[in-house]
Amino acid sequence: MGNIISEHSQKLNFGGKKRRKFHPLRQLSTISAKSTLTARSSDSTSSYRYIGGRRFNENTKYSLPNDDEEIDRLHMQHYLQRYIWQGNFCAPVHNVLKTPGAKVLDVGCGPGTWMLEMAFDYPEAHFTGIDISPMYPKEIKPINVEFEEADINQGLPFADNSFDFVVMRNMVNALSDEDWQKALKELERVCKPGGFVECLEFEIPGVHLGKTTKRIVEAYIQIMRTRSIDVTIAPRLEERFTTYTTLMNLEHHVKMVPFGKWGDKTGKIMADDLLLIMKAIAPILIPLWGVGEIQYQEFTNSLAKELDAGKAYCNIHTIFAQKYEPYHYI
Repeated sequence: MGNIISEHSQKLNFGGKKRRKFHPLRQLSTISAKSTLTARSSDSTSSYRYIGGRRFNENTKYSLPNDDEEIDRLHMQHYLQRYIWQGNFCAPVHNVLKTPGAKVLDVGCGPGTWMLEMAFDYPEAHFTGIDISPMYPKEIKPINVEFEEADINQGLPFADNSFDFVVMRNMVNALSDEDWQKALKELERVCKPGGFVECLEFEIPGVHLGKTTKRIVEAYIQIMRTRSIDVTIAPRLEERFTTYTTLMNLEHHVKMVPFGKWGDKTGKIMADDLLLIMKAIAPILIPLWGVGEIQYQEFTNSLAKELDAGKAYCNIHTIFAQKYEPYHYI
């Protein structure tokens, strides 16, 4: 399936000594839902609002923050996903990426963790990442990496048939069903004939959730639906691929991901991730529920206990497909 982990990647495994330790409960700061400020970055087109000390994108449906704490969470999420799949991709593109001049596009690249690691593993390929939030490195980066601030919903700023491999990961929080239709068509458009498009998404909600966990997840689903985003779309993405594109040779792979102690290393990190998300969406949930900060902290503590005591899990989906390459007759 093309799952590749180089010696370099193994050293970066989230279970190694260099992984930063996350303590979501101890890090949960005092949050004020009343503190809101809007500012514009001096070096980009993005506008931000600050709520409870967290920075959010102003002009986007995406509900999670855009700040250093979120970057830390996204780094952790990358290493978790790589461990789950035992590689950075599933499509059969290993040999293509070893070819000098191969081109890769990462849509919604975030801080660029996936790209930077891939650029090391495949130094002959060139990697381009776009994101609506410029949280990626702007100066210190490999020579075969470039980033651009762009919104997939406005169309990709690239010519047809530009990339050998097009990737979009962890976008269920950002795209409506109509956005998915446009996005998948754009991914197909910029992919070269014979190239591959790959998407990876967690399935929401999970299974065997505790009472508090279920309430939090249902509240988040409700919030996103008010923004026309269906975060439960992951298991239906295969259908979207076949409906919205003409991509061929589609493969859909699903793995179970545990939450909490029962899932060993993976479960512990998934629990950390969920707790960090709980912290991140506090400025949204506190006013929605009409609770105080102390009561919200109690919800967080209850969530942590449920994850440790129960056997909750969710599924993660990877779908890839190939762009039709017509035969050439001589």
